[in-house]
This record gives sequence, C-alpha cells and structure tokens, in this order.
Amino acid sequence: MDSPGPVNGKARIDYTQDTLFGPLARHVECQVSVRHTPRRMELRVFQPLPDDLHAAQTVVLALEGRRTSGVVKARQRLPDHSLKLELEPQ
Repeated sequence: MDSPGPVNGKARIDYTQDTLFGPLARHVECQVSVRHTPRRMELRVFQPLPDDLHAAQTVVLALEGRRTSGVVKARQRLPDHSLKLELEPQ
C-alpha cells in the first residue's frame, strides 16, 4: 500500500520536554511537511524554529484542521537547518 505524499503547510505544534521539575509544555507555529507511513509519521519543521524543539518528547500537531499526536522516536537536524522528527502516532 502506497502512502500518500507529504502534507505541507503552517501548523501549530504543541510539545513537551522532560525537565528536573517535571514536564514543560510549549507551543510554536511553523512551516512543516508531514509524511505518514504505516507505523511512523515523519515531521519536518522548517526555519525559523525554536531552539528547544529538538528536545521534545511528545508532539501534538494541528494542520489543515486535523490534530495528530505522537511520541518522538528519532530526531535529526538537516543540512538546510530544518529539523526532522520521527513520531510514533498515539
């Protein structure tokens, strides 16, 4: 089964980070590209992006009227200064 192509647009990203004082909730609006696979979701976030997004543990993404949540399983900074997050959908 082929996965559909990426969905691109401006999205609201709510994310959490674990700190010594417990989870810290943050949010940002960024240009993104989202690609779904059978077991993972690849979220690519373009500049400008917050300095701490790479440390997110969970992500809730609102794009085109749909909300998707996931746990960050892998992260990678790309040569064009964007950030790729691999999420396990919840």
